[in-house]
Amino acid sequence: VSPQLATYYYEFNTTRPPFNDPRVRLALNMALDKDIIAEKVLGQGQRPAWLISQPDIGGVKLQNPEYASWPREKRIAEAKKLLSEAGYSDSHPLVFNLLYNTSESHQRVAIAASSMWKKNLGVEAKLQNQEWKTMLDTMHTHNFDAVRYAWIADYDDAATFLNNFRTGDSENTSQYSNPAYDALSDKLAVEFDPAKRRQSVIDMQKIILDDAATIIFGYPQTNTISN
Repeated sequence: VSPQLATYYYEFNTTRPPFNDPRVRLALNMALDKDIIAEKVLGQGQRPAWLISQPDIGGVKLQNPEYASWPREKRIAEAKKLLSEAGYSDSHPLVFNLLYNTSESHQRVAIAASSMWKKNLGVEAKLQNQEWKTMLDTMHTHNFDAVRYAWIADYDDAATFLNNFRTGDSENTSQYSNPAYDALSDKLAVEFDPAKRRQSVIDMQKIILDDAATIIFGYPQTNTISN
């Protein structure tokens, strides 16, 4: 068992409600206990995570968002505040469909996440599952609210993960779009200076975190990743 350059995450359909609102996306991210999911729900050496690319990939040291180190109660309180600002409450709860491909481990994560959202925020995530190829078709036709996915690095550089969130990229099935992010991605693609590349990676990660473009769950091990 050894660490793998891979990331397990949930994508949002960022072009339609409720996930066109970054406050909703961030609230769901903050309300999860990722340590429990990695260590108890999966329990095969997965590492809890907050960053789309691993914090030490390509020799670039990256920092988790500040709220990752907050006490659980503080994160949940902030998540409740964000949902309230977005117009959701006990009388108007957030309800959405969560899609995952058929797998016992993916099902366990989905059940755990939906239970945490229900307990901590009163959010109802309705679980749906499809076979792998069917789910991919659903993703590429953008016919989902939120969906489970994972990415295994093609090479030892943060760009292999970050490129998936460029506007119009074939892997950007969430349809996330941020012009500042795209500009940094273009800059990163032609930059050879290590210090400048590092800064671009840091800035891109920050945009993804600020926009809550995705929910990162963890970094798998070589014997745990699966479709």
